[in-house]
Amino acid sequence: MNFASYEFWKLLFLCFIGSRLVIAAARIFSLEKQDTVSKLCLLATALILLASESWLTLGAFLWVVLLGWLTLILQPAKLLDRLKTAIFIALLIAQLAPLFYYKYWNFFVNEILGLDLRNPSVLIPMGLSFYTFQTIGLWVDNLRNPQPRPSFLNYLSFSSFFPQIVAGPIEKREQLLPQIENVRFRIHRENVDSALGWIVLGLAYKLVVADNLGLFSERFRIDPSNAWHVWLECLTFGMRIYFDFAGYSFIAVGLGLLFGIHLTLNFLSPYWSPNLRDFWRTWHVTLGAWLRDYIYLPLGGRKSPRWFINILIVFLVSGIWHGAGWGFIIWGFLHGIGVALCRNPKKPTKLPWAIRWAATFTYITATWLFFMEGNATLLWEKNIGLINPLSYGIGNIKAVPTIFDGPLDALTLALILGIATAALLAEGLGIRQNKEPYYFGRLRIVSVLLVFLIVFLAPMEESKFIYFNF
Repeated sequence: MNFASYEFWKLLFLCFIGSRLVIAAARIFSLEKQDTVSKLCLLATALILLASESWLTLGAFLWVVLLGWLTLILQPAKLLDRLKTAIFIALLIAQLAPLFYYKYWNFFVNEILGLDLRNPSVLIPMGLSFYTFQTIGLWVDNLRNPQPRPSFLNYLSFSSFFPQIVAGPIEKREQLLPQIENVRFRIHRENVDSALGWIVLGLAYKLVVADNLGLFSERFRIDPSNAWHVWLECLTFGMRIYFDFAGYSFIAVGLGLLFGIHLTLNFLSPYWSPNLRDFWRTWHVTLGAWLRDYIYLPLGGRKSPRWFINILIVFLVSGIWHGAGWGFIIWGFLHGIGVALCRNPKKPTKLPWAIRWAATFTYITATWLFFMEGNATLLWEKNIGLINPLSYGIGNIKAVPTIFDGPLDALTLALILGIATAALLAEGLGIRQNKEPYYFGRLRIVSVLLVFLIVFLAPMEESKFIYFNF
């Protein structure tokens, strides 16, 4: 399910051609059944793509979504409140069990409890966090506002729609399910131009910028006591993860459009945000909405006298969702503090926009350190380097080139960061002209240029999307 790999596109093409042949045969024998056959082909394509990653990936998916279906079946039953609550809690625990087992077992059991038990697996089934949250959201929404249960086929198609199953967006029932109920597994010609624009932009973000930055960051020779080294590492990672996840999100939107499904755009140019509240409204939009609707608001939201604690809880959950480790928890805590401090004051700030943006971007860049550095010792040393005034001396500035293998590496990194900056400026121009942020990046002439950049600058090494790890 790696959109940046040749194997994914080859397998998708074969599945689509095979599906069209099956649908054509169904049309010959029964016009009434061709719509059902079309949905079955869409579902089969999703399951084949999951199985192509690993049987573990397919098995974990089936476990989570089938338990979600069982929950939907039991909801209308006339059960005593206590019994219904017990059943729902049991099903919720069972749905979350694979997530805990594969993602958090080692951290909770071994690092927190100190039991030193064997780690069950070094691999996390792809997309586990995303489809777990999406299926839980579906039955929670139905519990709050009971509606007719979708058919089993529509439910499975909702849970497994392949463009968004492994890294979002995390869609809600009212957004995706009505579209799934009417979907036909075919290319929608009216959407082709727009879809290709999104796909090319996403591949360029991923292959030209993110993957090249990833190659450089792996070769960096970081001196933890040199603040300039650490800042460059944080900036490189911040650009890499932005263009990596945005690239996936754009391709997902484009693939959805090809098949007639309008997915939520998960990125709204978050690096142009003048405060952390706006950043989290525009970075991973659907995860933020999920945390707001199912955690923050049930806790009381802003109206609660404990609003500060509520925000910290939400961002601690966000940190833990992104990864099992103290660095992720600290990262979530720091962003929670930042968002809480940005809570709308009675008197709006008088600071110029540029200053607010610079402070926000600097804070975001610095906190990426907790997200990217998994070695606790190095994390501590790098943080000391950042806050120690002596680490910003002239000698350390002169030592910046030592982070590279040679001058060519430095020039190439400057080129890639220049392309990234140009892309961000294009986003800012779209916002300034009251257009969608990626309007200019999807113009036909720009798409042609991006294709050339992909051909000439994309690394030969295949690299998975960073958010596949979450």
